[in-house]
Amino acid sequence: MCGIAVLVAKMNQSRSMKKELEKMLDIMQHRGPDGRGSVYLPGVDMGMVRLAIVDIESGAQPIWNEDHTMALVCNGEIYNSTALRSTLIANGHQFKTHSDVEVVLHLYEEMGERCLNRLEGIYALAIWNDQRKALFVARDRMGVKPLYYADIGSHWAFASELRALVLLDGVAKEIEDSALMAYHAFRFTPHEQTLYRSIRRIRPAHFAQVNLGVLQIDAYWKPTFSPTELPVDSREEDFSPKRLREAMFTAVKDQFAPEVNSAVLLSGGLDSSALLAMRRAISGGKPDIAITVAFERPASGGRRVEYTEVEHASSVARTFQAEHIVGVVNARDALEALPQIIADLDEPIADPTAIPLWFATRMAHANGCKVVYSGEGLDELFAGYKVYGHERWMRALDRVPETLRRSLLEWLVRKGLPGTGVIGRSLQDINDWYQGVGGIFTPEERSTLLQTAVAKDDPVPARAGSLMGATDSLSALQRMMLFDLLTWLPDNTLAKSDKISMAHSVELRVPYLDSRIVDFALSSPDHKTWDGGGKKIVRQALTGVVPSFVLRRRKAGFNVPISAWLFGEWQEFAREVLLSPNAATRELYGNRPHTLFDAPKARQERAGRLLFALLTLELWLQQTPLHTEWRPTYLIS
Repeated sequence: MCGIAVLVAKMNQSRSMKKELEKMLDIMQHRGPDGRGSVYLPGVDMGMVRLAIVDIESGAQPIWNEDHTMALVCNGEIYNSTALRSTLIANGHQFKTHSDVEVVLHLYEEMGERCLNRLEGIYALAIWNDQRKALFVARDRMGVKPLYYADIGSHWAFASELRALVLLDGVAKEIEDSALMAYHAFRFTPHEQTLYRSIRRIRPAHFAQVNLGVLQIDAYWKPTFSPTELPVDSREEDFSPKRLREAMFTAVKDQFAPEVNSAVLLSGGLDSSALLAMRRAISGGKPDIAITVAFERPASGGRRVEYTEVEHASSVARTFQAEHIVGVVNARDALEALPQIIADLDEPIADPTAIPLWFATRMAHANGCKVVYSGEGLDELFAGYKVYGHERWMRALDRVPETLRRSLLEWLVRKGLPGTGVIGRSLQDINDWYQGVGGIFTPEERSTLLQTAVAKDDPVPARAGSLMGATDSLSALQRMMLFDLLTWLPDNTLAKSDKISMAHSVELRVPYLDSRIVDFALSSPDHKTWDGGGKKIVRQALTGVVPSFVLRRRKAGFNVPISAWLFGEWQEFAREVLLSPNAATRELYGNRPHTLFDAPKARQERAGRLLFALLTLELWLQQTPLHTEWRPTYLIS
């Protein structure tokens, strides 16, 4: 793993950007403390900072091809590199290193951009063709590794982190209005958008080419669900738990990191427990390390007990004879770390699970682990989130005449009774109401908070529809899952995981996003995934792999007492930060966060999540080098 940076000139006579490149690499040094490499040529300056995982002794980058006409920098791992290397050697290619990523360079020589369809791995890469004076960059299918770009006038700039682009002269620091609105809908900015108008992401499964100063971006793959019913010519065994189990074992085996110490992030739930179980089985019983983060019960936490999963995780660790490293975090620990956590995220992502992940990867680094394994991905691929239960309600309510539903909705509103949300959503298209797994402020709440004319100016519903694309052939469940695969997974979950782990110089691997598992999930009909609860076929596949007490346990995950803290130990701090006359978001929110702090007890759980989104943005803006005062243009004057 590493961080990469590239500056490619739009005109041949453009000056060298060596000084700027070195600054970019300096600010990303945490991504690669083991080494550094760069090349400065007419037309391009490119470099990397390296975290050595594979071919530790001789895998430095940039890597050149045989005749020194192409150079590669790559942040990532290629898990099928051994098989690719054998084929390429048979075709006459000569390798200079044992690095897994060198296969990309030779494969690109043979196939051009079509090489991306042959790679199994996680990566953000750049290849410079010195003969054509052209640059090729690409990002892995699911978006595990990040890649940003900006137009800085004389050059196109690319980097693994947004902060490496922000420091460049020529990068405007204005906030993008529509991205700000999207943040308040999703708690992150989706797809190519960042909060900076002038900085964009290369989207997952996309590549870009810069030739004669012109940037062109294209997709090489997109997630596509199969019909909800089994095709006539399909076989039941094509969608069997056995086939999924085999794919999972293969993915875990392929992603072993034998040259360094590694650990599993263990919650005690199904996904992480299965990782530990499969790693032990594949290694022949070799001792493993498991890391668990738990929270002290908050002062206002009521009877909730799921803030600590140590008991469950310890049972799993004992079952598989793993060394179990446990960290217990209290409200003060988390608050003291919060500004650094938000800085390490690089861009505002209001996901409370960044907090336990930050402590877990710090513990991994302290215990000499360069790689950690996470169970991310199965919930998105196999409908593991509770929000997907809305599909069942939508299907049931569709049988009720629309006029009756409208009358019922009016009555519920008039009486102030619950149920208005689900009835109201049944009267809308999914594109108009679904905000994904992490959805936060509703359109009405955004209108009140931001004082905007949402009905006219709010781009979020149209944005959601464009992200889903043409979905007429998909079931409601598939449409919801597709939205999350395109947004929540890469732009929240994976972005958070990469930035937080790399802040501690630790690589995070996600075996469940192996292409074989992804393809299996996309081709599986709804009834294989959902039966009133998600991940049906996953539980079937893991029967006999994990203990029965794990299979029976309801989904928990890394629960964070964020609402309890914000209405307890953190409240004074949060009020002072958000309601200060000097707050960066003062002009945006005014005094309106008061209403969230004053939420009645029954509504504090949700109000806390909304406040955390406001606090995350405020703390991020305080650390961001905005050159001028900013004012969103849609604010009512």
